[in-house]
Amino acid sequence: MGDNNKKVVFILFFASGISGLIYEVVWLRILSRVLGVTTYATAITLAAFMAGLAIGSFLFGKFADKHQDQLKIYTFLQLAIGIVAYILPSLFKAMAPFYKYIYTVTGNNAVFLSIIRACISFACLLIPTTLMGGTLPVLSAYMIKNKRTFGKDFSLLYGLNTLGAVFGVIISGFITIGTIGEWNTILLGVSINLVVGIIALIIYRDEKKTSASGSKSILKDNIAISPYPDKVRNIVLISILISGFTALAYEVIWTRQLILFLYTSIYAFSGMLAIFLTGIALGSIAINKYIDRVKTPLLFFGILELIVGVLSILGLYLFSPLDRGPLSRTIAPAILVFPLALSFGIIFPIASLCYTKSVHKTGASVGMLCGFNTIGNVAGAILTGFLFINILGSSKAVIFLSLVNIALGFILLWSEPQKSNIYKARFLLIVPLLFLLLAGFKGKDPFLNVIEDRIKKGAGTYEIFYNKECAEGTVTCYSKNNLKNLLINGVGQTHILTETKLMAHLPIALAKEPKKLLVICFGMGTTVRSASIYDDLDITSVELVPQLYKCFKFFHSDADKVLNRKNINLVSEDGRNFLLLSQDKYDVITVDPSPPIYSAGTVNLYSQEFFSLCKEHLNPNGGVMSLWCPTLWRYTREDPGLWILKTFASVFPNVTVWKGPHDWGMYIIGMLGNNTIDKTKIERAFKNPELLKDISEYDQSCSTASQLLNLLILDNRGVAFITKDAPIITDNFPYTEFPSISLHKLRSFLKRPAP
Repeated sequence: MGDNNKKVVFILFFASGISGLIYEVVWLRILSRVLGVTTYATAITLAAFMAGLAIGSFLFGKFADKHQDQLKIYTFLQLAIGIVAYILPSLFKAMAPFYKYIYTVTGNNAVFLSIIRACISFACLLIPTTLMGGTLPVLSAYMIKNKRTFGKDFSLLYGLNTLGAVFGVIISGFITIGTIGEWNTILLGVSINLVVGIIALIIYRDEKKTSASGSKSILKDNIAISPYPDKVRNIVLISILISGFTALAYEVIWTRQLILFLYTSIYAFSGMLAIFLTGIALGSIAINKYIDRVKTPLLFFGILELIVGVLSILGLYLFSPLDRGPLSRTIAPAILVFPLALSFGIIFPIASLCYTKSVHKTGASVGMLCGFNTIGNVAGAILTGFLFINILGSSKAVIFLSLVNIALGFILLWSEPQKSNIYKARFLLIVPLLFLLLAGFKGKDPFLNVIEDRIKKGAGTYEIFYNKECAEGTVTCYSKNNLKNLLINGVGQTHILTETKLMAHLPIALAKEPKKLLVICFGMGTTVRSASIYDDLDITSVELVPQLYKCFKFFHSDADKVLNRKNINLVSEDGRNFLLLSQDKYDVITVDPSPPIYSAGTVNLYSQEFFSLCKEHLNPNGGVMSLWCPTLWRYTREDPGLWILKTFASVFPNVTVWKGPHDWGMYIIGMLGNNTIDKTKIERAFKNPELLKDISEYDQSCSTASQLLNLLILDNRGVAFITKDAPIITDNFPYTEFPSISLHKLRSFLKRPAP
């Protein structure tokens, strides 16, 4: 292998890293719509993804050692990945009716369905991810068997592939999904795989010709790489599993908590992942020049684990001080996460040098190491998301993980056979430092500190009466100046006000003889509470964050009385997924998506596909859907409120728009059948003393029928006129989730006349 070919192979592996993360980002989006936007669904998907990588590492690592044509194997892997990735979105979509059928025939058995979906998701993702998992051990075997130094080439391969993953996140998470759509983003990844595979095949054929002419020599001696016996190598294998466990656990915790600084935008999630991957990539690349000079890599491995443990605890100290302004919040991820990721990026190449037995066992050794590291990743992500955060809370979970890293570090130090115990004992000086750090921390939760500091701002008294970290998010309920508020992940959700009461009363007044109501997004529960005054109305509430049902009593003193009514059914589920599985029809559906409009995942409740799903579940003879949009448009084509209105109107033929009593947003109403606005019916409804009592509870802004009718601001013709140039939001083009860049906005900009 010549130097030019070697450089090309490195570039190819960088490019395949781009495609791999492009796929992961888009697959997670697609599966979130099929499985539901829940932490559990995401965990199942990630577990399946990582399991495939582990299996691929094991299988193809051993396979690569038995062959001399590793580049040909790599060509096959890249072409196969591209082909499967092209087919997979259609396969995901085809599974939705099957899930609905299983859910129905099992009597709405959610547990059984979850098992079925987990198995199918695993099977769908297993093929491409297994192929992806084989690429690193195959190329590692290719490099070392062509007279190359293992440590240097492996660290560069791993670093460049991870750096490619960074570009994959940036390309898909910041640019292409918002401009060319999900499907074309998939096609971009497929194109990269096909080009990489073809170029790899050309290099393989060129080297085969060179080898046939006798000018190429393959390394035949089985030269040892690891300086350690098998007993120590086994310790390394277990250690990389534990290290991988803590790495993904930290990523889960910091991604969750840094939402307080970055908020809920998809750019925040993508940026966070990009920072983590950049740290890993640069760590691996940085060690490239020095790794083959390390004489005691096990000692180095142990020191790195000690560093990770100390950095984790220091991060808890830095968290609250970083909440001091826009600049400090912006750089917080780099300060808290990047040093950790950099350390983990160095750890993996060092561990590979400790574990890889010999030249002829390169593929199997690297595959085994990758596999164990990936298994640790899966366990760390799942146990932290579902167990540690729920039971310990983020702060205590970080302390627990840091102690695991430090204990692991000492085990590795003492396992180093090439250094004396006296030399190793000096590292025990970290113990008093650790004790001082933990003693100084005093168990105060820095994440709650940030929320409390924000609540304190401004004059007035406050009380935090509920704060709970759970798998779906951190829920905080508090009152300030006698006003009750709800935060999810530090973001304000709603208030006690008349607007949320009208989410029930307005569509009910417009529907023909409503008997069944579906409320998607429970929030503070005001809408369900207002709907409960109608004795003959069957009410189903669907809420993604189940803790909000527990908070209901903090916002309403009669919560227990309301929830004890036999006609109210509370469901903890993603609203879109609930409709995908349900067979029920409703007379009224009211939806109040979590703000802000651009929150990651919220676009699933603003797309044409979701509105069509709601329409399918409405009574065709007089059914009504109400969507709360927390914005009043500015009559510009770039306004997301108009995009949502245009999308809604593309599904419902009869649309009206009503403003909120305090001008804080608008109700978009869609009516089916020959249903029209019946003023007489509305006036009759306001003669109901229970309705008058409920709707006047907070203020008199909508205490009469005429006040309600005056909220109407647009009829069907008006909607068509103001939205004529607006784009339609679809699953493929989720414009509201990418507000800073979209193809529609670019086109609008290009059409503007020069100043």
